[in-house]
Amino acid sequence: MSGKPLASDAPESRDFDADIRPLRERVDAIDAQLLSLLNARAAVVADIYALKARHGVTRFDSARTGAILDRLAAASSGPLSGDDVRALFTPLLKYFVDRYSPPKKK
Repeated sequence: MSGKPLASDAPESRDFDADIRPLRERVDAIDAQLLSLLNARAAVVADIYALKARHGVTRFDSARTGAILDRLAAASSGPLSGDDVRALFTPLLKYFVDRYSPPKKK
């Protein structure tokens, strides 16, 4: 051993660890909120699709999807841009359509 302190023992490293911990805890709490909201959204989407099925209405409505994306992109106050919002929500909306669609007939 060289007698040098390990990088993790350096004061700068301890400061970093102390500084990043609360930020990571905030991210973890936000992730838990996102998960809860996504589960709530999934339940409502399932209800919408059940209602559409009872009324013989097509599940996917591209106009509605476009309106959702437009509304969310316009509502973002940053740091996510409208394009960022669209990039995040487009696959999310597609996932819900695919996930809650009936199995394809063979």
